Amino acid sequence: MRKILGFALIALGIFLEVLWLGVCFGSVVVGVLLLLFAPRILFFPFSFFFVLGLVTLSGKNYKYYRSYKYKQQDYSHSSYSNAQFSFNSTEKYYEVLESSPNDSLDTIKKNYRRLIKEYHYDSIASRGLPEDMLQFAKEKTQELNEAYAAIKKEKQHEKSGL
Repeated sequence: MRKILGFALIALGIFLEVLWLGVCFGSVVVGVLLLLFAPRILFFPFSFFFVLGLVTLSGKNYKYYRSYKYKQQDYSHSSYSNAQFSFNSTEKYYEVLESSPNDSLDTIKKNYRRLIKEYHYDSIASRGLPEDMLQFAKEKTQELNEAYAAIKKEKQHEKSGL
């Protein structure tokens, strides 16, 4: 049932996109101006229902997507000089990797690989998403790498200390 609903949402997005483009290009001047200056407005219905359909198809609940925050940010050089991904404790690292301190390194590694596959820049770039989404993917990948490295180091330190 979930697959049918997901595909129906994607089909609805395509249908609404065709209608919306017809309305916009009914007046050629409005359509061309939107295409030149605001292409996101032209393709919003398809993008919205496509993402909604994919979320429905994946079957993951809201808790899974809660950490996936798409924000418009300033990506200037100065924002990178600040340590945006430094955390006070390893608890944040476990949260980033959707793990707990009690999990084994193998379980954490599986979570890391799953999340990297989902958020990696190349997998996002292959979907043809906007540039700010690609920037988000790059930052999320850096955050995941940092979290995994810190947890791996901590687990190895605990193992060698025993």
